[in-house]
Amino acid sequence: MTALRLGTRGSLLARTQSGLVADMITAATGYEVELVTIRSEGDDLTIPLDAPKRPGAFVATLRDALLSGEVDLAVHSAKDLPSAPVPGLTIAAFPPRADPRDAIYCPAGLGPHELPTGARIGTSSPRRAKGLHRVRPDLQIIPIRGNVDTRLAKADSGEVDASVLAAAGLERLGYAGRITAFIEPELILPAPAQGVLAVECRTEELAGQLSVIDDLPTRLAAVAERSVLGGLEATCTTAIGALATWIDDIHLQLHVEISEHRGINYARISRTGVVTTQFEATALGAMVCDALLGDARQ
Repeated sequence: MTALRLGTRGSLLARTQSGLVADMITAATGYEVELVTIRSEGDDLTIPLDAPKRPGAFVATLRDALLSGEVDLAVHSAKDLPSAPVPGLTIAAFPPRADPRDAIYCPAGLGPHELPTGARIGTSSPRRAKGLHRVRPDLQIIPIRGNVDTRLAKADSGEVDASVLAAAGLERLGYAGRITAFIEPELILPAPAQGVLAVECRTEELAGQLSVIDDLPTRLAAVAERSVLGGLEATCTTAIGALATWIDDIHLQLHVEISEHRGINYARISRTGVVTTQFEATALGAMVCDALLGDARQ
């Protein structure tokens, strides 16, 4: 087989993550993998994240390239994937998950509880904004966009007092030393499937070959977390967090919190189930959604 063409966004983080997956594929299959950089709609900073041209601004263009045959596979941050699947495409692999937590970078070395009154926190995530305001109503949320280096630089320059980013991205870039504090899930739940990479392809034959880098515990946790997006009709502006944690080899506990959506001011619940298949993972997510919406109707 000639080299596999792997579609990736052009940011340093995207190329780094795609390179990690390419190395996994080569080690597991012997296939050479060539990175093909594709500019996504989400990379256009003139387009607000709450008003994209179509759902999944960071993945839509990559999926176009897959469907047209321009590339053979693509690597996405699973938290960026829309909840609805795309006909003709399949998620062939979820490699082992990295740290799912949010992290704070503060040049002054302060965590969320130590920041001064009225501190300016940089984030464009509705989930992070709502969560931070629950913890510290006095904080000022400053919308910032751009790649990881840009968001770190805004804190270094004093434009904001601290920035919130995904710990997984910082660690994959070798920036773990820039993490001032982790935001523990007990405080604010991460985005559904945060820290998970999704390897998507077009053909069943290739999907079967790529399955060698699939990590079943990661896949089942990601499916459970992402299932609440569809169940709650979440959009890119919905402040929703979800994290599935394994109690043992078969029992998965799903934690979900949501703010100001479908009549819910704020709610956080957890449910546990036996999960050995994707169907059972989806069912666990549905159980959580039913509980949340049932409480909202009462």
